[in-house]
This record gives sequence, C-alpha cells and structure tokens, in this order.
Amino acid sequence: MTLFKSLFSLLFFIPAISMGQANTTYNIKSADQKTEVTLALNQDQALSYSVRYLGKDVLFPSTLGVEFKTGGLFEKNLSIISSKNNTGKETYDLYSGKSSKATAEFNEISFVLQEKAGMKRKLEVVFRVYNEGVAFRYQFPQQEKMKTIEIIRENNVFCLKHDPTLMWPMIVPNFTTSYEDFYDKKLLNNIHPDFLMAMPLTMQIPDGPHICITEAALNDYAGSYIKKIKDQNNKLTTVLSPLPGGKGIAVKAKPGHKSPWRVIMIGENAGDLIESNLIYHLNDPNVLQDVSWIKPGKCAWDWWSEAMVKNQSFTGGMNTQTMKYFIDFASEFKLEYMLIDAGWSGKHDDTLQDMTKPIAEINMKEIIEYAKGKNVGIILWVNWKCVKNQMDKAFPVYQQWGVKGIKMDYMDRDDQEMVNFYLQVVKKAAENKLMVNMHGAHKPSGLSRTYPNLMTYEGIRGMEYNKWARTTPTHHVTIPFTRMLAGPMDVTPGVFRNVTEEDFVSQGREAMAIGTRCSQLAMFVVYESGLQSLCDYPDAYRGQKGVELLKVVPVSWDETRVLAGEVGEYIIIARRKGDDWFIAGMTNETEREVLVPMSLVWNKKFQVTIYQDGKKARSQPTDVTVETKETGTGPEQFSYVAKMVSGGGFVIHFKAIK
Repeated sequence: MTLFKSLFSLLFFIPAISMGQANTTYNIKSADQKTEVTLALNQDQALSYSVRYLGKDVLFPSTLGVEFKTGGLFEKNLSIISSKNNTGKETYDLYSGKSSKATAEFNEISFVLQEKAGMKRKLEVVFRVYNEGVAFRYQFPQQEKMKTIEIIRENNVFCLKHDPTLMWPMIVPNFTTSYEDFYDKKLLNNIHPDFLMAMPLTMQIPDGPHICITEAALNDYAGSYIKKIKDQNNKLTTVLSPLPGGKGIAVKAKPGHKSPWRVIMIGENAGDLIESNLIYHLNDPNVLQDVSWIKPGKCAWDWWSEAMVKNQSFTGGMNTQTMKYFIDFASEFKLEYMLIDAGWSGKHDDTLQDMTKPIAEINMKEIIEYAKGKNVGIILWVNWKCVKNQMDKAFPVYQQWGVKGIKMDYMDRDDQEMVNFYLQVVKKAAENKLMVNMHGAHKPSGLSRTYPNLMTYEGIRGMEYNKWARTTPTHHVTIPFTRMLAGPMDVTPGVFRNVTEEDFVSQGREAMAIGTRCSQLAMFVVYESGLQSLCDYPDAYRGQKGVELLKVVPVSWDETRVLAGEVGEYIIIARRKGDDWFIAGMTNETEREVLVPMSLVWNKKFQVTIYQDGKKARSQPTDVTVETKETGTGPEQFSYVAKMVSGGGFVIHFKAIK
C-alpha cells in the first residue's frame, strides 16, 4: 500500500472509529458512497450489521456468530478488543468470462472479538464494502484454548426488508446435489423453514434494489446453503454442508484459517448483478506464471446426440471414425475443441477403469494427431473417483498425448473434503497444462481467478435435461440472473430441433428443446462459459439457417453490458470482443417487443448481421430470418426493435469495418 493510500485510509476512517469507540457503532461506505454498512454490538453484546443502499434499508440489523464443537456458540457477551481499517484498489486480468479486465475498489474494517466470560475465545470478523456490494468473512486467530478449529455452523443472519421476492431452487436435505433444479419465484414468507436453498440466491427488495446472497473464495471449507429462520419473518441464515461421517462437524482446520466470503451483491436492477465481477474481486490473484496455453473456446461434443452420424459408411458410436467425423465438423465450424465424453476408457460408472487406457475401438494417438492437423484440441471426460486415485499418473500422460483439458463429472457434493479435492485437481491439471470443466459440480465461487485453467462448471439444469425431462423458456431467462452470478455455467446450448411446448417430447436420440432456434443462438452470447459445448450432432447444423453465428461468436469477452431484462421474464445483453459487439436477447413464454438501446455502437461503422425469429416461428420455431447490412456512425443510422415470439430470441453481430 502506498503512503498516500495509507494516509487516505486513516483520514477516511478516523471519524467513524472515534465514534465507534464511544458507542460501539462503526460505519463504512463504498467508494461510490451508494452502499453503507453499520456495525454495532447490540444489547446482547452480539455483533450485528445492517446495510443501506442509496439511502434505503436493504438489511436490518442482523447478527453474526459461529458455533464450534469446543465451547459452543460464539455470538453473545462479546467485546471488541481491537479494530483496523483498510482500503484497496486494483485492476487485474481475467482470461475468460464477462470481461478481460476487472477493477476492484473497497473499504474494509475488521474486528477482533472476545468473549467476556467462559473460555474467552477470540474471533476476527472482516467486512468489505465494494461498489458492487458487501462481503464479510471470519478469521480464526491463534489462541491457547483452541488448538484446533471444528465448526458446526455459522449463525449468519440476513434480516431482510419487508417480504422480498426470491428466485430459489430447493435442495435435497442430505446435501447431495448437482445444483440442477428449476428456480421458483416465491415471497420469502411463503417458503417453508425446512427447505434448503442453494446459492446464488437472487431477490428483489420491495421498493428497493436487487440483491444476491452467495459466497466467494470457497477454499478448504464447507459449501453453504440458505434457510429461512423458523418463526421469524424476513430472516434467513446459512447452513454448512457437513463432512461425511463428521458427526455434525462441517469444517476442520487449524488456527489462522479463514472462512469463505459471505457476499451480498447489490444492484439498482437485476442486470447490474450480471455485470459485476465482485466474486472474482474476493479471490486471490492468478498464481500461474504461464497462461499462454489457456485458450477458451467452443467444443464439438458426442454425448448429447449419442454420437449421431448420418449418411456415412460407418455407425456412430464411441469409435475412432466417429470422433474423426466430429473433429471434421469442429474444424469446418471453426470450433477450438472436440470433447470426447464418457466411454472412451470404459463405462461411465466404472470407477476402477484405467484412465490412461482407451477401449479397443478408440485409437487415441490417431485421434489426437488427426485433430492437431485440423487445429482442433481434444478434451476428455473423466469420472472424479478415477481422478482421485489416478491423477498423479494420468494427468502427465494426458499432457504427453497432447490433450488440452478434462471434463470431470459426478461429484455432486460440496462438503469440505470435496471442496479441497476440486483444488487438488485444478492444481494438478495446471501443472500438466490441462484446462478443467467441472460437471456434476457445485456452484463456482471465483477460483477461476486464481487458477484460470478452471474454465467452467455445470451446476445447472442445462440442455441435457431435454433428453429425459425438459428445460423451459422461463428457466432459460432465469439462470442468467441467478446461477450465472456465481460464475461460468456449462449449459451446452445449440439444440437445433426447436419446438413449441405442445410439440415437445423428451427423448434420448435427436432430442429437442422448447423455444425458437434464435433463442438457442442467443444463448451463446447470453450465457458465460470458457468452454462452450455445442450439444447437437454435425448434420443437425449443416445447411441450417443461423449456423454462421456459431462459427464467429466468441466465448470470452472484453466487456459486458446488460441493456434490459427482468428475472424470469427476458434479457437483452451486449458483449464486446475487440471492436466487435454481439447483442442478444431472449424471452420467456411471453411474446414481447423491446426497443434495443444502441448507444454502444455509435461512432463506428459496422457490418451488421441480424438473426431473428422468422415469420413462421410461432408455429415453426426453427424459422430464422438472417439479414446483413452496414451502418453509419450516428444514432440515426441504426435502430432495432426486438420482436421475440414465445420462447424466442435474437442476436445482432456488429462486425467492425476497419
């Protein structure tokens, strides 16, 4: 920290600290002055906090605490034995996602709390206020009477203003989940207190902002969920995922340990939450010296289509010829990767298979060499239990083969053991220059900043569900405002058998999806994922209207702006790559016309390609209209009213004219 910044920090906080020492009340504001946090010891001598945004209450006084196995609940009858203030500002690089650079600016206050009686345990609480929201975490200091840290729960309370509307998924009670539920819109006080809610938990405060409760920097700790507090209206609390066989203990650690950040993202509207990089701000910087091998991209993929091959002399399946066929498609459509899914080294549920020995039908050396000649990289699916036992042996072999990444599957947990395993895998993968796609996964929490080879997570009800259940247009425009706030999501868009709700049938082969083809095209712009897998088979795309977009749309961006949208209703988003802009929109089951703001693309000349729902799209959702034109440099040169049918969408590609 520079001398100037240190002096600024001191000057900024002296009034609040002086007041705080007199009446145990402390105030801290964001740099833009929009968000204010007030902290105090209440009448029970428990630390509480409240949050205001633009002068309005967001969270009423809410208490904090931690329950340890030794000594029980640390919450009341406390004293503040020291406090410290800090400020920070940094600009850093991101290697995939919504922006190539991010700027973080925060004001921080930390307290060391001590019990006045009993064991006189100590606990440090750190609060940060960013322009994008508020975060707090616990730090567990060295102390004589606690040689080890065993945590049963955190008693974090979120006392919300009035009765907010939540977008929430219910999670099964035993904490085994892959985060693949629908989101439901409910008033907080209509939710049963026994229901676990997954984060990110997005909600709208009545007459106030949108907020999202989630966590960042989940490392060597239990993942957490949200519950309504029984018999207390408008109050939520966190619940930690217990260790398997831990007898109620969720976290085991040594003094000096830190909890994840508990995050409250805040925005005047829901789109502000999507633009935020707050989750990355709260993670450690990139630790990889060489990132040149980390290359986001789109993937051809064999699993969703069941390796469908048409009009060829061989039968599609897990064999060398089929993989070459998909590689040819990847090369033709300028896709960077071919994802070879489960079955290449044995059955998907065979946890004893050798991850380095392909089945007889797969000549991996031949496939990789063939792909290299087509400028296509290979990514391999792996079962996590095999990885756990074999990664020290297998990952160096994959690097020697020339494999570019792995897709690890079936974890379905986020207890401390599994969270630690994720980090082990990502580190070992980085040592061997392998990118990672986490499937059957818990939510992201920003680890991709520290290890940018971690490209994407599933943790979402994606297009695969159309094979045995369904996704819906409402779901498609809910997840950008909910799950995507935590980080990249591997939805696997690109279904080209597009049908109405009445015509939809779930089926394994040649699966379909509700909504228009344009809505599927729009997903490539709306959804963030450092590895974006096209779910359908090659002949589903060839010769079809709209496919040219798949050849040119990026998967990583320099800038993102949300132009309009409401959770579960519709979204219009603009993303920039270099000098090019892509603007895309999607709607739920409601037809709508929306005037799309165009100020971002004034003052430059563009070749503009518009993909929109065709005239027959209401009854024939595959109908797409594609139009190309050039624009001038002024606002009068181009305007667009998005006309989206039920489950519809659009994409506009502004290609800069040099």
